Amino acid sequence: AGVWPLVGEMRVAPTKKPEARRGGRPRRDEMEGRLHHLLDTAAEIFARQGYAGASIDHIAATAHIGKPTIYARYTNKAGLLKAVIEHVLTHRLIPIDRPLVAQTADAALKEQLANIIAASIEPAFLALYRLYLHEGPRFPALFEAFSPQQHTHRLLVELMQQHGEFAALRVSVGEAADTLLAMAGMIVTMAAAQPDYRDRLSPATEAERIVDVCLYGLIRRS
Repeated sequence: AGVWPLVGEMRVAPTKKPEARRGGRPRRDEMEGRLHHLLDTAAEIFARQGYAGASIDHIAATAHIGKPTIYARYTNKAGLLKAVIEHVLTHRLIPIDRPLVAQTADAALKEQLANIIAASIEPAFLALYRLYLHEGPRFPALFEAFSPQQHTHRLLVELMQQHGEFAALRVSVGEAADTLLAMAGMIVTMAAAQPDYRDRLSPATEAERIVDVCLYGLIRRS
């Protein structure tokens, strides 16, 4: 039980089990509601019981969805977990691609990275991220499910490509984005491991520090 210290803080928005219509196939919105309910239920069970402890049987029974439906759509537990992570990132976190208000290239990069960090330390994501930290070495499927998100990398790359100031980088913008995300990842790992650290964490402050350090080392100087 002590493996998942923040599970009580997981604030996945509850989805009410959709009521099935009598007769006929469910409408598209009904099916979408059922899938969201299933993925929210699975997220809570994975976070509470861990990857090894969670079972398709328990998830299906709790979500009131048949096991054949789950296997037909996700194949196995690893496939379901990957869908859960994508669901949380897409529907349960603050958006990371919202319009930026910064006026300079440096400030825009800091704001974008702060948005990424802010979303990554939300309880709904951290509760699942602990699966990766605690059980990843034993289950290769977890490493695949938590593979680097191309969306966050693309946001940073496109931002740097839009600003000529970053043409002075010693490395490609892709490599610079890798470095920024690796440093941000350390912040997220600390937030997952230490609840009190997350509570006092400022995404904007951390992003500013990371960008300042990276740019100081990566920009060519005469």
